[in-house]
Amino acid sequence: MDAVDDLGDAIDVTRDLLLPIRPWLWLKLAIVVLFVTGIGLGGGIPSDPGIVSETEELAPADPAADPAADPMAEPLPDEFFAIALALVLLAVLLWLFFAIVGAIMEFVFVESLRSNDVRIRRFSRENLGRGLRLFGFRLLVGLLSFAVLAVPAAAIVLTASGTEAILGSFLLLALVGIGVGLVYVIVMRFTSEFVAPIMLLESRGVLSGWRRFWPTLTGNWSEYLVYLLLVWILQLVVNIAAGFLILFALVLVAIPFVILLVLLVMLGEIGFLLAIPVVLLGVLVALLVVALIQMPIRTYFQYYALLLLGDTNRDLDLIPDQRAAARDDDERDERDERDGPISAGREDHWEADESESDRRDDRDDEGAIWDDSDPWDDSSWDDSSDRESRNENDAGDWDVFDDDREANEDSDHDGDDEDGDDRDERRGW
Repeated sequence: MDAVDDLGDAIDVTRDLLLPIRPWLWLKLAIVVLFVTGIGLGGGIPSDPGIVSETEELAPADPAADPAADPMAEPLPDEFFAIALALVLLAVLLWLFFAIVGAIMEFVFVESLRSNDVRIRRFSRENLGRGLRLFGFRLLVGLLSFAVLAVPAAAIVLTASGTEAILGSFLLLALVGIGVGLVYVIVMRFTSEFVAPIMLLESRGVLSGWRRFWPTLTGNWSEYLVYLLLVWILQLVVNIAAGFLILFALVLVAIPFVILLVLLVMLGEIGFLLAIPVVLLGVLVALLVVALIQMPIRTYFQYYALLLLGDTNRDLDLIPDQRAAARDDDERDERDERDGPISAGREDHWEADESESDRRDDRDDEGAIWDDSDPWDDSSWDDSSDRESRNENDAGDWDVFDDDREANEDSDHDGDDEDGDDRDERRGW
């Protein structure tokens, strides 16, 4: 099953990205993960508003706590309400800012894992529109989920007459709230880990991405069901271990800041002023430490989702190169385990033969063995031009010799003819 096999492949792909450690890449990826996982929408289950209403309805009235019943109680000043309203508006603005940035960073994170390179500014500019659409989708789903619970809770509080009826209605609403929260979490997870990559790959909107992903989800529902179960179990175990590690790291980081704050407080009023930037710096360092610990975990789970998406639909594969590299490594490891020491010995033998052949070739190139003094070397023989010139000279010598021999033969014949004439004259012929 792909949902099970991809667990190991995700480890290999994550290791290839993060090892060897490159500090600048780790730092930038940790900043991205800080916005993706630490702050923003879609990370939790909406609270049940009916619980607060039930508590307020069932709480007995305390006359002593009522300002109108106590003539000595003073009304709150107007500045208090102004400061409270300002703090609420500031919290809402900060929430909107981090929610929008977190939605944009979803695409920056996927693009960084896809390209094995982290470029925050460039990827943010390229995915600004997608990030805003993702934020709008998250906001809309969150409001709908809240409305599904808030509207019945308000109706129960306004229409119920007895305490038992209120309790029964809220118990039923709590069960509905668990189902709504579960659907909300699944939709948010699938949107972040599957639909957002499809939006990036095919330049789609959120709803178009869901329509593109829906046939793959329904056609491989067992794979994604196993994926959900494995992810929830693994995250539970990993988050417990990461929690202890984060706690230990925060304690180590806090020690120098606490010592510095104590020294600054001892300076008096100026020390309190200097302590403000120190506290801010300590908070930033603590957030960075948490992000550095969370970054490999979040990277692993995102790679796991991308591998499953590509296995269930080849057209939606965002990381084909990383997948092929991980599968090649797995096949090589399996072959080594299957062949055992025989294969290793055979490879060592061939490596030894190749190294010996290379050494012989090196010696041949350097002339350590075959040199000019070798009698069997072709370089000691005359070349073709020398042989041709020597043959021509030999041919000339033979021609002269042949001419001399013909001349001698002619002179011998002439001498023989003269001797024959003398003998004929003496004999009277």
